[in-house]
Amino acid sequence: MTYEHIRYEKRGAVAVITYDKQERRNAWSPPLYRETERAIESANEDEEVGAIVLTHEGPIFCAGTDFKAGPEVDPDTGGKLNIAQICMMQDKGWIHLLVRSKPMVGAVHGAAIGLGVTQLLPMDIRIGGEGSTWSFPFLSLGYMPELGCTALLPRLVGYGRALDICLTSQKLSATEAKEIGLISRVVPDDRVIDEAIAVAEKLASVPKLQMRLTRGLFQANALETDANAYLQRETDAFIEMLRAAKRAREADGNK
Repeated sequence: MTYEHIRYEKRGAVAVITYDKQERRNAWSPPLYRETERAIESANEDEEVGAIVLTHEGPIFCAGTDFKAGPEVDPDTGGKLNIAQICMMQDKGWIHLLVRSKPMVGAVHGAAIGLGVTQLLPMDIRIGGEGSTWSFPFLSLGYMPELGCTALLPRLVGYGRALDICLTSQKLSATEAKEIGLISRVVPDDRVIDEAIAVAEKLASVPKLQMRLTRGLFQANALETDANAYLQRETDAFIEMLRAAKRAREADGNK
């Protein structure tokens, strides 16, 4: 498969997807989004891949929406879809793609702006370079936060802080982003990709079932207030793990 807006490569058990549309500041357009979507799906279908890194070429990870890009024509209806409609489709947009994906690590060594930040919020781990910046300019530009920002950002940094960041259109340094929990690691800019790959390799080394179950539990239980509900989910997952281990032992015994 060939790509025009991104690069896709495999480094052992890690798939590395790199935004490379620098003349458009790696901003999301329908073609760039669709190529990224296909690359993630390709990695998910590849049995040799255990985790995915999303990163970028150039000084900007993603400048948000490419407002000069034309719409995509829906092959079924003939209607025109802009990037917001595409990435926020119910059941098959960006959030749903990442929820069902293999573990993903976001690696930013430059500026993440608007949609460039919110697309990273559903990822498992976010790593920033020392010079990276994280901007939420929505309201100052006459727009609003999107792509799940109003739900996902409060989970990471807290409701009050998330509201402050968005209402005042803040631009955060890497240090500030780490202090509030938006990103989990800060490394020198020239080490970001290597660090992300090292982290992804560790994720890829974890047994697939345990990884899937653990990620699913965090997604389901993070905001759960009913103790019986979150304990039951953990119990069900633990039973599923034990049953899988038993089936594996029985299969080995029959060889």
